[in-house]
Amino acid sequence: MRLRLGIDTGGTYTDAVLVDGTTRTVLAKSKSLTTRHNLVEGIASSMGNILLDRDPKDVSLVCLSTTLATNSIVEGHGAKAALVLMGYRKSQLAVANLDQATRDMPVLMVEGGHDAGGVELCELDVDAVVKQIAELGGSVSAVALSGMFSVRNPAHEIALRDRLIKETGLPVTCGHELSASLDAPRRALTALVNARLIPLIQDLIVASRQTMHEHGIDAPLMVVRGDGTLVSSDFAERSPVETILSGPAASVVGAQFLAGQPDMLVSDIGGTTTDVALIKDGEPVLSSEGASVNGWRTMVNAVRIDTHGLGGDSEILYDREQRRFNIGPNKVMPLCVLASRYPAVVDDLKGFVDAPWTKTNMARFIVLMAEPDDSLRLTSQQRSLINEVKHHPQSMQSVFAERHFSLAMKRLIEMGILTLAGFTPTDAAHVCEWQSDWPAEASRLGATLLSRYSEFNLGHQYTDVKDYCLSMLNQMSRQSALCLMTAMINDAEGDFGKPINPHNAKLLERMFASTSADVKSGNAKSGNAASSAVGRDDSNNQWLGMTAKLNVPVVGIGAPAQSFYPPIENFMDANVIVPEHAEVANAVGAVVGSVRQSAQITISPLAGRSVMVHAPQEQREFEDLEQAAEWATGIVSEQARHKASDAGASDIIVQTERHDNAVEEGGQVTFFESIIIATATGLAG
Repeated sequence: MRLRLGIDTGGTYTDAVLVDGTTRTVLAKSKSLTTRHNLVEGIASSMGNILLDRDPKDVSLVCLSTTLATNSIVEGHGAKAALVLMGYRKSQLAVANLDQATRDMPVLMVEGGHDAGGVELCELDVDAVVKQIAELGGSVSAVALSGMFSVRNPAHEIALRDRLIKETGLPVTCGHELSASLDAPRRALTALVNARLIPLIQDLIVASRQTMHEHGIDAPLMVVRGDGTLVSSDFAERSPVETILSGPAASVVGAQFLAGQPDMLVSDIGGTTTDVALIKDGEPVLSSEGASVNGWRTMVNAVRIDTHGLGGDSEILYDREQRRFNIGPNKVMPLCVLASRYPAVVDDLKGFVDAPWTKTNMARFIVLMAEPDDSLRLTSQQRSLINEVKHHPQSMQSVFAERHFSLAMKRLIEMGILTLAGFTPTDAAHVCEWQSDWPAEASRLGATLLSRYSEFNLGHQYTDVKDYCLSMLNQMSRQSALCLMTAMINDAEGDFGKPINPHNAKLLERMFASTSADVKSGNAKSGNAASSAVGRDDSNNQWLGMTAKLNVPVVGIGAPAQSFYPPIENFMDANVIVPEHAEVANAVGAVVGSVRQSAQITISPLAGRSVMVHAPQEQREFEDLEQAAEWATGIVSEQARHKASDAGASDIIVQTERHDNAVEEGGQVTFFESIIIATATGLAG
């Protein structure tokens, strides 16, 4: 039997599925907590569970998807990288949020680059740049290079890359290898994000290979790209930015496979984010502008995803100004998970519950995730904070009682050394017995503290802990419904993935709040087991009533989907489907994809009727456009075929298309540009 093993490493869970390669049926599935400090543990646990009573030699292909790249950007993590800009103007740093992306990163702006025709503008002093990078010492883990018009002539990027690799040993990302677009600042941003993700994705791939070896699996390892297709693990190590939205893309592919609907709205809720995507005519809708995460629009070809900072592990905090609780966007470790690892946390929480006063930080804990490397340059305050939590998580109330560590804590969290634990929708679901993965005592104590804090700060008064938790679950489903409506409104306006207009957002919030009030009055849809358990809403909108209707099915997937998605029908007229295996849809999607790679070449006009073909390794002039197009088609087809083969494809088929940009006026044809695109598609493994 030929088996396919799919693995998805998310921010909270690592999922694994075993699929029959012939019948494409799910034979086994498993979930384990993602161990970000040691990825091998989570992968080994999930892989070991589904290989029980199976011969590892039957596994012919292993496919990996991950949200680590996306979560790293959302959470502000990632390695420190240097960015070298050749031929740029300083004003261009303000374009594409490049100035924000390079904050705390060394940026070298040097002479060099080419013009739109691929002609060198200024000679590049390679020796000087290499020396500057070397002087940074161990403060950077990678380097990103972006030359002006490098897609027309990459000579400067290639020369500097080769020298840097030889003399520093650092991984180097070239902008021209990631995108053929002329948008230089956005190409530079994409290169920088790629460089920052290389160590993270390398760790994941090394962990996967190690686990495969330990289980006796000798099969190709492939990784899901942001567009849902597959690439070899070697390819992914070089271009990890391609794995931005890998997890959501795999989920979309998996949702379509599991639900079998030709048109649907897919909502993947995980621990950190809710990712909404559209499937039309059986195919995921791709972004025409590149993957956008956390306000950064890259040039990565990806499924069009609307990402929201809302998940099962989103922190629930009280807003004293608004006198209400907010869910997200920050992710924390749920209290129930924390207590399962550190049982003494329950005693800490009991002590706070018995205290005569309540502070919000009593239910928030600082947790050591990884011992800092000796080479790290940490401040005395950072080291002092690490020592405080070295042996046992400490509540922020206790740690901050005498000294203020907020800046030190923020930086250590960004570095992945510390994390926070707090009350989340996952905790609320455990208190209400919607979930039972972990002991719920810590969750109940945390809910007691937060509900009491609301009362003490002129907020809502809850009848008991369960009333508070049901209210939070109600709010979670309402916010999930808001995510869906936001996606559909933005799709209609051509702004999919962008924040909704604040006025529209407020109107939708009012609408869902009014619907919630209607639910409490007994007008919820019948037949929904969760509808009778929908808790109190803190809004006062009983005199306002509005409902929305979605004309496309909603397919909810992800570990918390079964808890949070059926109640969405209480807030809008929608057909909500949570298919079998929804909790591992991402891992399913990883093993049902194919390999697809594209390449393109631009032909631009010269003086008279001559044209220039801007091939990757050669600029060639032709007197005739058709001759140029014929030569370029052969080059770009071979380039796409090579990329597909390099990405791990077999049985490759190449298709080409040509787009001429020319204007005819008064019998005269003015030629501006021709773009030839080749797409190579093949089987994985």
